[in-house]
Amino acid sequence: MVATRAFDPFSIRRAEHFTLSHESAAWRSVRADLIRRTGVGRQETSITADDHTILLNVGGMAKEGEDYVDGRRIAFTQRRVGSLSFIPANHTWTGWDNGDPTASHLVITIDKRFISDHFENVPGVHLDRLTPALGFQDPPAQFAARRIRSEISLQDPMSILQVESHAAIIFGQLFRLSGQRRPYLKGGLAPKALHDILEKIETSLDRVITLAELARQTGLSEYHMCRAFRLSMGTSPHAFISQRRLERASDMLRFSSHSITEIASLCGYYSSSHFSSAFRREMSISPTQYRTAWKK
Repeated sequence: MVATRAFDPFSIRRAEHFTLSHESAAWRSVRADLIRRTGVGRQETSITADDHTILLNVGGMAKEGEDYVDGRRIAFTQRRVGSLSFIPANHTWTGWDNGDPTASHLVITIDKRFISDHFENVPGVHLDRLTPALGFQDPPAQFAARRIRSEISLQDPMSILQVESHAAIIFGQLFRLSGQRRPYLKGGLAPKALHDILEKIETSLDRVITLAELARQTGLSEYHMCRAFRLSMGTSPHAFISQRRLERASDMLRFSSHSITEIASLCGYYSSSHFSSAFRREMSISPTQYRTAWKK
């Protein structure tokens, strides 16, 4: 393994605390630090780096606070267990938060040359499109970050290949998300109509959601609703619903004791086999394997 540049993970999340443990490892362009602390209380955040920084919230929840990205205050997003935050190279994230007194997080720092080496020649990918994102959910990226965490304790000859593969998955998802966050405004849904549709989806994930139902929320035809939704969200209603089902199912696999069959029903899948096929297609592993791996 080749160590990345010197890095102090405690400098980016300052708080009065007692450190329970700190594990770290470095693989060429990637470094990971896993920190467990108690007695945290109010926590100050300050990230300004030449490299890309990814935080996986492993334990504890940030419940209230203030966030500033590149000096501009943004709406605070509660950061649940399993959520990710991403600060690209040459951007800043400052602020503070209060939350659970015992917390743990994984800090992954990746040299920006890694991104240019892996994505510079990929058609349709713009390296300058990556933007900061705080407290978001994306099951493939979350799982890939979790697998990097597992490699800290392994550190065998295959670790470099495994870690860089997981890092590439994370950035592949980030590029997809950055494409969806482009300002699709002209021709999109009005804010209230979009809010009503998203709320309808969230409260109906356990059953079939038809385009006709969503169209009725806006007073538009199904065709024009679908077109406006894509302009607003960067994806189709069907793809968005599928993603939300997967995210809800992933949360249940991590944090609930529901069986696979129960999770399939609660997330609107026709059967456990339908759920398993859809989950494996997106995550490349079965729901049972995902649940087991997350608990390691």
